[in-house]
Amino acid sequence: MTNSTFRKSLTALAVAGSLAAPALAVAQDNSDVEAKNNIEKIQVTGSRIKRSDLESASPVEVISAEQLTDQGRLSVSDALRNLTSNSFGSFVPSSGSTAQSQSTVNLLGVGASRTLVLLDGKRVAGSPSLGGSSANLSTIPMAAVERIEVLKDGASAVYGSDAVAGVVNIILKDDFEGVAINTQVGRPEAEGGDNESFSITAGTSSDRGNLTMVFEHQTRDAIFDRDRPYTAPQMNDENGDGLISIYDETIGISYYGATLVNPQGNYEASPLCGDLANNVDGFVGVLDQGTSFGGVGGGTVCGYAFAGGSTNMASTDRNSLMVNGNYQITDDIEMYMRGLFAKNSSFGRYAPAAAPWENIPADASHNPYDEELEIGYFRWYPVGNRDGYVDDYQQDYVVGFRGFALDNIDWEVYYQRAEMDYKTVGRDYLSNSALNWLAAEGEDPFSDANSDKLGITTLTEGKTIFDHYYAGFGFNAGELPGGMVSHYVGWEMYDQVFENSYDAQSEAGLVGGGAGNSASEDRNVQAYFYEVAMPFTYDLTVSAAFRYDDYSDFGTATTSSLKAEYRPIDDLLIRASYSEGFRAPSLEELSAQDQYSATYAYDYVACQTAGVELTECPEIQIDNQIQSNRNLGPEESEYINAGIVYSGLDNWDFRLDYFDLQVENVISEVTVQDLINIELGGNLDSFLAANPAFDLQRRANGSIDGDVYTRTENGAILARKGFDFEIAAEYPLGAGLFNATFGTTYMMEVEEDVYFGGPSQDMAGSSGAPELRSQLMLQYAINDFNVTWTSDYIDSTGETDVLDTSCGDANCFNYNFVGELESTTYHNVTFSYNLGQYGKATLGVRNLFDEEPVLNSSGEYTNPELYVRGHIGREFVAGYQIKF
Repeated sequence: MTNSTFRKSLTALAVAGSLAAPALAVAQDNSDVEAKNNIEKIQVTGSRIKRSDLESASPVEVISAEQLTDQGRLSVSDALRNLTSNSFGSFVPSSGSTAQSQSTVNLLGVGASRTLVLLDGKRVAGSPSLGGSSANLSTIPMAAVERIEVLKDGASAVYGSDAVAGVVNIILKDDFEGVAINTQVGRPEAEGGDNESFSITAGTSSDRGNLTMVFEHQTRDAIFDRDRPYTAPQMNDENGDGLISIYDETIGISYYGATLVNPQGNYEASPLCGDLANNVDGFVGVLDQGTSFGGVGGGTVCGYAFAGGSTNMASTDRNSLMVNGNYQITDDIEMYMRGLFAKNSSFGRYAPAAAPWENIPADASHNPYDEELEIGYFRWYPVGNRDGYVDDYQQDYVVGFRGFALDNIDWEVYYQRAEMDYKTVGRDYLSNSALNWLAAEGEDPFSDANSDKLGITTLTEGKTIFDHYYAGFGFNAGELPGGMVSHYVGWEMYDQVFENSYDAQSEAGLVGGGAGNSASEDRNVQAYFYEVAMPFTYDLTVSAAFRYDDYSDFGTATTSSLKAEYRPIDDLLIRASYSEGFRAPSLEELSAQDQYSATYAYDYVACQTAGVELTECPEIQIDNQIQSNRNLGPEESEYINAGIVYSGLDNWDFRLDYFDLQVENVISEVTVQDLINIELGGNLDSFLAANPAFDLQRRANGSIDGDVYTRTENGAILARKGFDFEIAAEYPLGAGLFNATFGTTYMMEVEEDVYFGGPSQDMAGSSGAPELRSQLMLQYAINDFNVTWTSDYIDSTGETDVLDTSCGDANCFNYNFVGELESTTYHNVTFSYNLGQYGKATLGVRNLFDEEPVLNSSGEYTNPELYVRGHIGREFVAGYQIKF
């Protein structure tokens, strides 16, 4: 995105804003110089001090609504997902959880909870579906967006918690006049993913204010796993040994079909497995147990192709209404208000419940032994597919006043209340209590007569409430050779409430194929902050910010920042900044009860026991009990930024920034994979002795026995170093105008723990962590015709991160990046034609060359966060808009 374009557009916005509020301008008509200064001074994300230059000590990328349309972006989340600084991708609406309707942004790949999202400069409350820690971008109407500002710097000293990797500030329309209608239809070539959108924008102005309203309706159909060849069930005898081993040689197939643990402790397919494969959709028959369950040839499992009926991307159906208004009360006081209301409905489907059957009676049809069996792993197909219906509701209100006083003070006070609710209904889950009752009665739970008794409907409800009070004022006091010293002083307080409740059966662990437990917590936060901008010379300005936060739960946090901007010549800016940051533990992290998860991990210990090379060890599902930890403390971070901005060449802009982010005391789950890696290093017994909340046990054959117990802790490490580069050009070409913009984010270091408490390693270039993401935008406009070509490039990565233990000491373990996932580029092209009074027509193609997502060597789609555009496939888009 061109800095020159940003400069022009935002200066125009500032001028337009002054014209839209003539009463404010009247108070400043004493001199032309004062009026000029007031017009040019605007507030840019990252500081509350208004300034005349848009380029400051911190890099800010600005994306206009017009650019979003020209690039073919469907939604706010789609636009942010394709930022080069959204380095490792971000969460997409994925089927099978309470978060299936959510979308996030993840700057520098350090986690969505470390990117602060603002709406018109005000904090967006965290979604209850995401534990209250991250904002859901899916509820923000695209038609209401004026522009998006992305701060690529730490900003906790200004905004408080979560502004660790950066800030995304979504600016909404607030001065629209007339009526505009916009409609768009998208149709992928492949099955699923059809989408439509419709919006109407209306606004009216007077000499004292403006009222803008936007309604938007947007839908996207689900994409089923079976709709794509690489997510559909697959099984092949790849090594030609006459066996098909579960997970080693299968995709989309689970051992949760009809698999027993026999009296010897080995896996064994039910004697009814063959009949099931012949008569029940989804069952694939007897498979070898594979490397992760005791070794090839050591046992059998009964496989079930769960991917034959499950959705990969959930459907979404969103309705949003935004109302934005301002009113000039006096020459010096303005009242403003905003209301945002959204409902987002989503549907996802899982295969029938996969759940263990414990204490299988000796006379059960699946039991070939004359004794009770300890456990079996079954697909409860008589109950039917599990369907998940999620409804999200958001209400966000702001009422505020701002103005001028004493010819030197600009002030603002506001109150904000946000309520976010969600409800998830899960149909056709397994009732463990019904299963146990049938077993006690000697009934066959798989008979047609009993199938209706096994089903249960689950209910999950969540809520976050955010009450925010704010007061601040800016003023000039003191003078330096470069001009007046600017100050800003402020106070804010917010109360947060988080609730997440599951039905009683789920809480009691009596639901098979489902998981979750209730949580409830609240907190109060008070903060005091101060900023100062000191122009030591006309060319050099040094800024500082200080903030003190007092949390009612974990304590206090103090952060500061120091920034400098130097302009040796008019067209060159040299800048540097140092920012401290913090992230408070989320209310869910502090309060959640224990919950079950079917976690994917590489069981290196089982593979080593079976004599399988670690490079060949497959990823498997492991039963996991995740526990809460009320003793979590805040994360702490340091962000260093240094760069240059040059615009001295005709029609060219250039920007290069270096970033260095270090996060300590990281809040992270000690995962099943962590425990396996610790065990592989021979340190598991001592770790479990020192941390009794954790547990991992094994059977005699080396496979994991029962559930693995984990929880969240402070202590991990995160670090990012790299460069952010942008160059832009604008040239007359023939009778039209040609624009070109190229931006890239290069990750030179991605430091993360190999396992919790172990050594750290640079993971740049590993699976899911590309070193390079780039974007090229070419645009040509002539008369009423416009064509835009956008290319989004994702660098190659390793295919699998395989633990290397050759050093013989757990303190020097590291991952080798085995194999390669090739680089890919997704191209979008958009054509638009201005029909004058008859509106504007748009035609486009997303993913023009139908690039598939990058698959691993086994043909698996493993990184949806990065490659979702390829998963949707080539998509044809048609749109029309008209304004009255």
